[in-house]
Amino acid sequence: MSWDGAGKRWWVHFWAGIFLLACWLPGQAAEEGQGLADRIFRALGPEGQSTIRLLTTAATCPTLVVDGQPRPMDLRVGPRLEPRDDHPGSVFPERVCEAAHIPAAASVQWQGRVLPALTHPPRRIVVLGDTGCRIKWPGFYQSCNDPLQWPLAQVAHSAAAEHPDLVLHVGDYAYRESPCLASGCAGTPHGYGSDVWQADFFEPMAPLLEAAPWVMVRGNHESCARAGQGWFRYLDPFPYDPAHSCSVSGGTREAPDPPYGVLLGDGLQWVVMDSTAVSEKKPRPGSATVETYFRQFAQVARLTARSTQNWLTLHHPILGYGYLPLVGYEPANYQLSAALAEHHYPDWTPPGVQLVVQGHIHTFELSRFEGTSALGLIAGFGGSMLEPGFPVWVPGHNEVAPGVRVAQSYNDQHYGYLLMERMEGGQWRLTEKDAQGQTRRTCLLALDRAPTGFHCEGTLPAAQSLDLPDSAGAADYLLLGEVHDNQAGHALRQHWLESLVKRRDYVLAMEQLNRARQTPLTEAEDKVRGPVAQSDPALHAVAEAGGFDFKGWHWDFYAPVLALAVNQRWPLGATNLDRQTLMKLMTGKEPLPPEPLHWSARQQEILTDEVREGHCRLLPETQLPGMVTAQQARDRSMAESLVAWHHQTGKPVILLAGNGHLRKDTAVPLWLQQLDPGARVVSVAILEPEQMHDPKLAGVYDETFEVPLQARADPCVVLRERLSGKRPLPTDQKAP
Repeated sequence: MSWDGAGKRWWVHFWAGIFLLACWLPGQAAEEGQGLADRIFRALGPEGQSTIRLLTTAATCPTLVVDGQPRPMDLRVGPRLEPRDDHPGSVFPERVCEAAHIPAAASVQWQGRVLPALTHPPRRIVVLGDTGCRIKWPGFYQSCNDPLQWPLAQVAHSAAAEHPDLVLHVGDYAYRESPCLASGCAGTPHGYGSDVWQADFFEPMAPLLEAAPWVMVRGNHESCARAGQGWFRYLDPFPYDPAHSCSVSGGTREAPDPPYGVLLGDGLQWVVMDSTAVSEKKPRPGSATVETYFRQFAQVARLTARSTQNWLTLHHPILGYGYLPLVGYEPANYQLSAALAEHHYPDWTPPGVQLVVQGHIHTFELSRFEGTSALGLIAGFGGSMLEPGFPVWVPGHNEVAPGVRVAQSYNDQHYGYLLMERMEGGQWRLTEKDAQGQTRRTCLLALDRAPTGFHCEGTLPAAQSLDLPDSAGAADYLLLGEVHDNQAGHALRQHWLESLVKRRDYVLAMEQLNRARQTPLTEAEDKVRGPVAQSDPALHAVAEAGGFDFKGWHWDFYAPVLALAVNQRWPLGATNLDRQTLMKLMTGKEPLPPEPLHWSARQQEILTDEVREGHCRLLPETQLPGMVTAQQARDRSMAESLVAWHHQTGKPVILLAGNGHLRKDTAVPLWLQQLDPGARVVSVAILEPEQMHDPKLAGVYDETFEVPLQARADPCVVLRERLSGKRPLPTDQKAP
């Protein structure tokens, strides 16, 4: 059975089967080795030649297969375990290997994986930038642990699902510069070393790095004073030069890379420019920085002369604006503007440029300017803390540079990315996408004529309300589901819980807490004095008292839930059966619980099929009855716990559990009807897209909410390996 990347229907129950299988088989498997994962990607450099880069902790560089032939990788730079004196803690434990000067269209394989080649000319291009999680003393503390506040992983997943031919990043990759002094970023690394690069870029960007070749632009966050060491080790397209690598303490004076052209076919060239050496200050007469970029723009002009279509890409805007509520509109970079002014270019940009693609300002912005041919595009909304909202109306007298006035402009402050698609006749369609891949605006760019222009339409579809239905507020038992590893789903449910706080007091019951540990759980909760943060050891102690499995459940997903309940003084209810009880039930050493009243053969068939499909039909049929019995026992245990709490306190009870436990036809709601007749029960499932459209799930919940698909390995391949002994049974995944 193949895995097509969009998920299969049986995925809903797969991890439930894995959990029960772990109970069925004796012993507990050893954990897999921990450490930095190897990162491999394909980047385009001068003339469009590609370089394959690999970050690895292996002792030697591996061999690739290029167009069917072995190609050993060279060592670009080895580990650095002694930090720069002025960057304490910024170490780089991995070695960086590379294979350079590989044609962009060449086939490249590594460990059975195929690195996408470039389609000439590219027809689908993803553009994004300013992606890291911003933590900078004294006032910028983005909630890196909240996927709604820092959605880069979702942005990367959605952008990868576009199947782009090419990805352009307009700079600023690493933002975690200061220690976190806020709860939303607790536990995050900081500084400029490998750990920050992994957390801010390589880990969340993994699906997009593997989806297509990249063109990478250097931003001001990659200056030598900041994350420049990582830039030159990992991303810079030129050969590694220790004298030009930001590796010397105090070596903060910038010598930018020379501009280079990436030839993409069909007359299109991207000219990439390193603007890192500029600052936000107005230049003084005779400024060395202005002189540097005067020469840089002259080099750009020599490059653009060889192509009919040119997109200039750099981090700092030369055709764009910012806005601050107490300041007003801010122009493009003063020092770059001064360098351009010295050239007296008629169109403000070097000749032959139709589009300038920029970042730095954390917004989406598309603009046309009076008397200037090139369009200005800003794509700085990839994940870092966004700019405050801009006014809807942009005045025509607004100057982005001396004499360069805005003629037409759109801007938007929502996280996401851009998709550019080549159309017939030399036009391009530009689509602004949100983090989930939904279209916010579509623009048609006319880049094949002078003057250039564009036409946009807002096409954001009517979105499903994120609010719970009114029936939830009147429920005696409110069951809120989850796909256990889906970040967006956990964030949505946290939003619901925070809204319920304003309505009434609840009991919060959780699948993740062991019913046999209810007494120590209650005692631990009663000992907590004062508000607790998610990183507070007291909160960890409460979870531990309730039997929370820190290896099996993702603590960062559940810490906000527990903190909310403890701070609101909501009683915590443990609902699940312990491992020993489940094993006794499955092996016949414990009396079987009764079936629900009026349980039918059809319901038994549905539940059995769920377990069967959850194991990819790989298990012997003789094992299924025991697993079905265990699932029924867990559902009954949850319902019994909810009813006991409701009758004891008189308060409504919220249950947090996997979607499978919320089915009205086979699971907890069925038991609640039997144990507490007449009670108002509302089950709300959080489903991924394919589950939303699965006819077998139609009508089995009171309400459903859709969240984006979470990237994950093919579960059937994983299970097959575990059943064959090639991979240990997991302790880190649970039922959906």
